[in-house]
Amino acid sequence: MSGKKVSPAKEKEIAISRAMTVQEIIALSPQASDIMVEYGLHCYSCSIGGVESLEDGCKVHGMTDELIDELVDDINIAIAQQPDREWVLTVTEEAADGIAKIASAENREGEVLMVTVDFAGGFCLEFAKEPEEHSKIFTCPSRSDVRVCALPLTLQRIGGATIDMRDGRFKLDLPEDAEGVCGCTDHSCGCEK
Repeated sequence: MSGKKVSPAKEKEIAISRAMTVQEIIALSPQASDIMVEYGLHCYSCSIGGVESLEDGCKVHGMTDELIDELVDDINIAIAQQPDREWVLTVTEEAADGIAKIASAENREGEVLMVTVDFAGGFCLEFAKEPEEHSKIFTCPSRSDVRVCALPLTLQRIGGATIDMRDGRFKLDLPEDAEGVCGCTDHSCGCEK
């Protein structure tokens, strides 16, 4: 309940909407749970939070459309105030080779590998015939036939990361991993400064 008018998107392409599920919002913006609590919502810990939209959850709790709009604005303001991340993913040659091998084995050559956020805040890789609208596409210079994409909201969480393959597994290395700093903003994961 900010009370102040700030442009939620801060002229960025990223924003959550009332149509997104509560768990999608929390996965993309962990601080959204604190904002929801300020509005009297505890949907982020509810099992139905992965099924119902933010709007549906708010309506069940008697919130007006105006109050839902304020909640969405406050979450978008918090997203806009996060430190800027470079909207880039680096795909190593090892990762590109691994992606190509899996695509071939699954008869998915030519498809794009989408980086998504799961409901627990982890990152998933899944093939899609085409990138989603507004996705940013990345390739490895030596393997331009392998395309990886992510939506701007996902890049706000993982922008600047490197996708690598080590020990037969894909690894997502965030810039702060190299610095020995956690990527959470409020130490909710148990990390220490």
